[in-house]
Amino acid sequence: MKIKSIILSLVASATLGMTFTSCQDMLSPNSERHSYEIGGDTLYSYWGILRSLQNVAERYVVLGECRGDLVDGTSYVSDSIKAILDFDMENAKDGSCRFLQASDYYHVINSCNAYLAQADTVLVTGTNQPYMLKEYAQVEAIRAWVYLQLIQVYGEVPFYTDPLLTTDDINNFISNPSHQKANADNLADLLEPFLTRALAIETQYGFPSYEKYGYTSEVCHSTKAMIPLNIILGDLYLTKGDEASCAKACQYYYNYFGNTRGDGHITAGGALPAGYNYNGYKGEGMDIARYESGQGGTPWTERGEQSRTQEAITAIPSSTNKLWGTVLRGVNELYGYGSEISVHTGQNDSVTSASIVLTPRYDFKQLRASAGYFAQCKAQQYEVLIGAQSQKPAEMELVVDPEVGDARQFWVKDVNQIYSNGLHNTEKFITKQNPDGRFTTVFPMIYRKSQVWLRFAEALNGAGYPSYAFAILKNGLCKNDSWYPRWDEENGHIDFAVKDSSYFISYTVEELTGEVDAEGNPYTTTVTKYFPANTNTEASPYHTLAAVRAAAMEQLGLTEEEIAATIPTWFPVSYQNYPDESSSAMLYYLDAREVKKAPSFLNFDKNVFEGNYSSYSLVFRTSLTQRNMERTNEAYSVSDDHATVGIHTRGCGIVPPSQMKNSEYDYVKLIQKAAAKQGLELTKEDIYNGAYDKLIRTVVEDLIVEEEAMELAFEGNRFFDLMRVAHRRGDASYLAERVSKRGGEKDEALYNKLLDKKNWYFPLPKY
Repeated sequence: MKIKSIILSLVASATLGMTFTSCQDMLSPNSERHSYEIGGDTLYSYWGILRSLQNVAERYVVLGECRGDLVDGTSYVSDSIKAILDFDMENAKDGSCRFLQASDYYHVINSCNAYLAQADTVLVTGTNQPYMLKEYAQVEAIRAWVYLQLIQVYGEVPFYTDPLLTTDDINNFISNPSHQKANADNLADLLEPFLTRALAIETQYGFPSYEKYGYTSEVCHSTKAMIPLNIILGDLYLTKGDEASCAKACQYYYNYFGNTRGDGHITAGGALPAGYNYNGYKGEGMDIARYESGQGGTPWTERGEQSRTQEAITAIPSSTNKLWGTVLRGVNELYGYGSEISVHTGQNDSVTSASIVLTPRYDFKQLRASAGYFAQCKAQQYEVLIGAQSQKPAEMELVVDPEVGDARQFWVKDVNQIYSNGLHNTEKFITKQNPDGRFTTVFPMIYRKSQVWLRFAEALNGAGYPSYAFAILKNGLCKNDSWYPRWDEENGHIDFAVKDSSYFISYTVEELTGEVDAEGNPYTTTVTKYFPANTNTEASPYHTLAAVRAAAMEQLGLTEEEIAATIPTWFPVSYQNYPDESSSAMLYYLDAREVKKAPSFLNFDKNVFEGNYSSYSLVFRTSLTQRNMERTNEAYSVSDDHATVGIHTRGCGIVPPSQMKNSEYDYVKLIQKAAAKQGLELTKEDIYNGAYDKLIRTVVEDLIVEEEAMELAFEGNRFFDLMRVAHRRGDASYLAERVSKRGGEKDEALYNKLLDKKNWYFPLPKY
């Protein structure tokens, strides 16, 4: 299909949508919604845009996962899906399957353009409230998200913001040889003028709210179908990827977590819910690790209004019935689930209700968790406490539990199937998209908190704050007075460390106390004098070597010769860029240079960053030979130090505050381990003195990408995550290496194909 025909097919829908778009689908609110008597056409058009968004919802998952390293094809894979898996662009042309239709994206964009051009945003109610400003801001967010999907799937794409409502509009656009193009490097800049205005509206008025979506049952609350503008702006600048853009992305992600919208109705809240975690252990009589979900629900079952206690942010929900709209079943079918109607009966076998349930069918399954996914899970170190229930966690031993790996493998479950002919089959099925096996769950998930935190970590690292980025993985960032090391401006040091200097003179003297003993002898005390050369602060009186020597002579009453004879050596103290081992701060490993220059997006003093759970208990074993886990009698609550969880903790065991410094998941240990693979033996001093900052940022970025694989697997993010990092590094082999190992062994042909970035993108139709 040519671009002209792509756009031409939208003319009728874009113009008629302003007046005739049907609202009789799942995106129509129920009877509880407020009815607009004025501006109704604009409202119906907005719902029409939401419905058209359903047409691109599932390809977000399919195109994001099939091209990554976490899924692979089964023997039942179709030709069209295999072409996507193999990057076979000859057979994965536009229109070759329902997941490759560029016109669907442009349908949404052209509808958004028409809406934004024609919507009356000046109209107000009798109480002087604007009718459609909230929807206007959301349409800007939708258009931006769809453009982002386009550049991730097709690379460089035609960009326009005016509605193409007539044939002349289309002809003028396509006949212009220099019509504008959007790509990863310029999309943020092209869209920011539109999005910043929309963000101001969202900040003042909040989201549109029509209560629940769905008729006979709640699919999800309407606010779950909204895209927060701070998040999409953060994504756009993170995709651009240079250091300045990463800093911008940081601020937008922080603003999402840290701001209450102007309507006072929804607070995003920053801290992750602690209920979403997993315990990995060996079950009774089993020789392999078994994974069980922890306390609380999961984001895919959160249907209520957005709140700080939930993790789900944005979803594109499915209808539960074709009569009400689009039923999104493609992803479930690819993962191996057939749909069946479950009938519930009452007295006299009368039917009381019916629902669609998902049944695993190995002969339906086209996609499975890859060998590369399981290898990454196995490489993780699940940590557990060894001790007795009478012991405090600080008295127990923290060890790595063998054979467990990352417990988020919980999402891939063994399903036993016994057939009428007596055959028995055991298959692994991915359960993540619909964990409760029905269509009424929030699906598919576009944004959730841990995903945005991981992108925040990416942006922090890219902006030059690798130790803060690591903190998101290990501990989480939250409001807690004892959480962070503090920069002492008056005394010029961080926590218990001396100044973050290049060198210092240390001199010990005996000084009179001014008191005498019973016999009249004066008391003396031993005092150590520090004279640091603070090369980071020109205003310091000790800015130069000569100034330090002069200060030492004046304060100690020594001559230059006496200093030279007594203090022959300048001692390096670059390791004082972090607190000493006696620091009680949970984030003891933060680099003092980062703490000192911390901008607004590293301020977590706001109440929205408080932990949002009551308490949790710690699990332990009496020994590694014991199969089952037990729980300690000591619980942690929001009043304790551990006010949130790090994302890595979700899959690799909760580590109590008293054991944090004993964990293998440690900033210095992990950097040293990665450096050793490159033949470098780095000391702690090396890591904090600035000489290896580029290497450190690379190591932390690898850890983030690894964590994205564990936490976000099968949700549709993977290829886009790898693409984003490879683009930022300017290194195609970064993506090629990982994807080529999805089968366990490296596929050299696939690796070589992906070294050419042209093969990352599907071809747009010629025009």
